[in-house]
Order: sequence, then structure tokens, then C-alpha cells
Amino acid sequence: MVKEKVQKFYDILGYDNQENMHTFQCYFPNNYDLNELTHDVAEDFVSHNPVVNEALLLGIEIGKQVACQRRPQILNAKYSAEIGRFAQREMGSLTQEQLSIALLDTQLNVIGWEIVFVGTLSHVQASPREIFQRVLKANAFGFMIVHNHPSGHIMPSNADINFSQRLATIGHQMDLRLFDSFVVTQNEYWSMSENQQLKKVI
Repeated sequence: MVKEKVQKFYDILGYDNQENMHTFQCYFPNNYDLNELTHDVAEDFVSHNPVVNEALLLGIEIGKQVACQRRPQILNAKYSAEIGRFAQREMGSLTQEQLSIALLDTQLNVIGWEIVFVGTLSHVQASPREIFQRVLKANAFGFMIVHNHPSGHIMPSNADINFSQRLATIGHQMDLRLFDSFVVTQNEYWSMSENQQLKKVI
């Protein structure tokens, strides 16, 4: 895999693939050699084609740094009150309806909080497709959804409950669990799971 990527790198830049690959393999016969690269070896390798080989090593270093990155943990969603209060601070005072998604890892840490839809004063048109795209892209274990009621009325509508149940059903089929669906206002939050408004999907 590494060899093919390096070949493509030289190809894209229009350099002689065979000669450059021979040099690369002389210095790095094994993939793990790139993780054990010393300053002297790097200098020697770069000297064969200074601009291109230095760019290659820099790209490899960037790739290693990216591979080490993890999504930050925003908070833990084990308790409804914690996520409810967080959602209130984020969305409770908004003047338009908004739907956000909390992306969860296996420990129920919130590793992503993303705005999915922004609507009108009293309505937001949401698409399950867009929500599940976000969950899959983040490689999340599960998710919660949150939307606000600018009117100040905390009770979810029948449409809110039906939409949440639909997400729970689709999520069950995809092995992506909807853990809760919240409604928030400036003063309070409502958890559909706490209030047993989401039917267990079997």
C-alpha cells in the first residue's frame, strides 16, 4: 500500500518512477523504516532529489500526525441532565428552531456536536439521511438529537415524537442507536427517553 502511494506521488509530479522508487526502496525497504527515520537518513534520502523527496517525507509526517488525531470529548452523555443542560446553553435561547446531533463513542462521550438543520421560528425540516451521514462519517457508536422550541413550550409535538421514533427504527437496522431525543427551551429541557416516549426497537 505504501509503495503504491509513493509511486503515485512521483507519477503525479512527473518524475521518473523507476529511478525514484529504487532510491526510496534502498532507504526504506520496510514500511516501518519510515517510523524509525533518523535525521541523517532523511538528509541522505533528500539529497537524491531535494525538493521532491523532502516534500514526500513531509507528506508522510503529516499523514502520521493525522492518523494520531482523535475527536475531542466534549462531555459525557451517560446522564440525561448533563446533556440536557449543555443543550440548553447551546440552543435554548435561539430565536429559530434548530436541530443538532450529539455523536457518541462507546463510552457515551460526546465526540461531536453538529448543527444539522436550521428552520423557522416554529418549524425545522429534518432529513434522516443527513443525520445518518453525520453519524457514519464520525464512525460514532450512537447518537442523540436535540432541537429547541423558541416558543418556550417544552413538550414535544406528535411530529417530534414520530420523527424521533423513525430515527430509532432506522438506527436499529443500521446498528446505530438513538439514545435520546431532547427538546430544549431557555429554561428547561425535555428527554423523550426519560419520559418513556421512545418505544423500544426490537
